[in-house]
Amino acid sequence: MKQAVLFVVFLLAVGMLVGVPVLAHFSRRWSDCSGKVVTFTGPRGEPVECVCFSGTLATCFDPGP
Repeated sequence: MKQAVLFVVFLLAVGMLVGVPVLAHFSRRWSDCSGKVVTFTGPRGEPVECVCFSGTLATCFDPGP
């Protein structure tokens, strides 16, 4: 019984060690809305332009002409 509990604890620890980097990779990193238009790198590495109103992110779109 003691070995089963230790095995479950080990599996939970490994799951947490794997899960934290995966969640950090998929988390979105939004820039602060200090200006009216901000440009930053999107989740797939492409540039993204976002419009801010009153310090709140309003909408984002692909940059273009």
